[in-house]
Amino acid sequence: MGTLPTALLVDDEHSILEELSWHLQQRGWRVLTAPDGCKAEELCRKHFLELQLVVTDIRMPGQSGQTLVKKIAEERKSVRPAVFIMTAYDDVSREDAHLIGADAIFQKPFRVRELVAAAEHFVKIADREKHSNDSVIMASDKSKIQ
Repeated sequence: MGTLPTALLVDDEHSILEELSWHLQQRGWRVLTAPDGCKAEELCRKHFLELQLVVTDIRMPGQSGQTLVKKIAEERKSVRPAVFIMTAYDDVSREDAHLIGADAIFQKPFRVRELVAAAEHFVKIADREKHSNDSVIMASDKSKIQ
């Protein structure tokens, strides 16, 4: 039996954290939550290898979600979780989201099941890439082929 996929949810609105957590947990996710970017950054460092997904609001007191996403992209270039951003404003385009390192953007209010489906999609892609890369490495590693 595999380990549960792990998500970090970041929002200063507790009700959003609760709702997203509940839906992801119902689908078999382990969920960590943070009320701001600073706490989220601590959790990212602590759970570096476990995270498959980070979902963050863009505008929050203290460190913004945008800063958090940029730091994740800079610090975890080779192995990083899928990163989704949420915003209640229409000032972030898909292109802007991509430029800061996000994989998807969700305009509040949104259907939670769409976010969960996107999360599961990204985890499946990451698993396939991980396994296909392992196969390639094994096949090209002549020291292991005797």
